[in-house]
Amino acid sequence: MNNLNKKQFQYKLFIDELGVANPKATQSEVYILSGCSIDDSERDNIRNWADHIKFKYWGRTDIVFHSREIGRKEGDFAMFKNQKIFKEFIADLEEFLKSSRFKMFFVIVDKNEAKKKAWDQIKIYKDTTDYMIRNFLLAMLTNDSKGKIVVESAGAEKDFYFHKALGYYLSGGIPDLRVDYKKVQETITSISFVTKNNHDIEEQIADLFAYAAKCKYFIRKKKKIKRGVYEDMIMQLLNKKIFKLPTNACNKKEKYFKEINPFLILPL
Repeated sequence: MNNLNKKQFQYKLFIDELGVANPKATQSEVYILSGCSIDDSERDNIRNWADHIKFKYWGRTDIVFHSREIGRKEGDFAMFKNQKIFKEFIADLEEFLKSSRFKMFFVIVDKNEAKKKAWDQIKIYKDTTDYMIRNFLLAMLTNDSKGKIVVESAGAEKDFYFHKALGYYLSGGIPDLRVDYKKVQETITSISFVTKNNHDIEEQIADLFAYAAKCKYFIRKKKKIKRGVYEDMIMQLLNKKIFKLPTNACNKKEKYFKEINPFLILPL
């Protein structure tokens, strides 16, 4: 097909974090980067649908979907102590997430294992950002799409490692897969940083599924977790929304697909 007639998809990857990266910090056993990849053309539909749900329950649209508060039924979500309203909300949220078109990527650090390997916060930031960007880049290369990266800023140190990781690929490409830097520059065109006050629904989706990824990992490790209708729903949807490797990839692109791990656990 003539490249002029081929549709060029434009994706954005919205990245959020869960937990504290410092391995010595005891308030979290894992550190997770959660990435929500979405076609730019879908963004208005997803935002409007989310706003419809928010207006239905709160009469306004500046509500932020946050797993911690939903699960604990606190803050703006305190009304969900009424089980009837809560179940209705969960059904609406499930239909919204199930029907919206996006894919998820995760990089999970088991901090106990990281401590055994003498990892520090810098190592965790460096590796998680590198793998998240690499996975997204490879996903874009598989269907000749262009991508942009949006990060919910959590401070200058973490932001620096996102710049550094992307800069590595922009200047050096992916040598082991024979992807040169020019191809990377054509594929990932920008990175930007937003605050929580930006209220992007995609960042909120990344937050919701970061919690699902934590629950899934803890179950895999046979750790006890809180189980309720919200947790069961979001974990079930995780299996549907995580980036899937197609079974019919052409030989040219198969080498990229094989390198993508959308539920990556570190240390390797």
